[in-house]
Amino acid sequence: MRILIGCIIVWFTLDYFHDAKKIWALISFIVVSDPNFNAVRDNAKSRLVNTMVGCMVGLLFIYLFGTGFLQLMAAVAVSVIISTSFKNYPTSWKLAPVTVVILMIPPSMGSETLKDAMSIALNRTGEVLYGSLIAFLLGLLYLVLEKKKKKKFKHENKNDTNPTSKDNQE
Repeated sequence: MRILIGCIIVWFTLDYFHDAKKIWALISFIVVSDPNFNAVRDNAKSRLVNTMVGCMVGLLFIYLFGTGFLQLMAAVAVSVIISTSFKNYPTSWKLAPVTVVILMIPPSMGSETLKDAMSIALNRTGEVLYGSLIAFLLGLLYLVLEKKKKKKFKHENKNDTNPTSKDNQE
């Protein structure tokens, strides 16, 4: 149910702002979502960091070296080195080289310019941020609702076992 609600929120809010694709926001929402809020928090951080690293590396390589197979392979290698070299780097490190590939393939095939690649990178990053934010906020809302439900349940059970309650006196 959470996935359905979140996808509806993402779809209609981005539709309101005339985002024609919505794909990365929806994918990010689904990937980040989890019943465990700690996992949601970690997934959001990982998705954000890896997407930003992949976008930065991909754009830097396109800008400095142009596009082509060798540039793509070098950028993938650099993104892997970056995302595996730090001790506390977020999980799902493979998202960084995947982002490099998504970003660099179209210009390599001659169907996009550097300006197009930059636009795609910024749009992808924005959508990833938005989808991750909605997953985080919805996860937080569910966490608060679950805590209230547990607190209410404990309170009701406490009253049921209390011998002085009205129900037990009858």
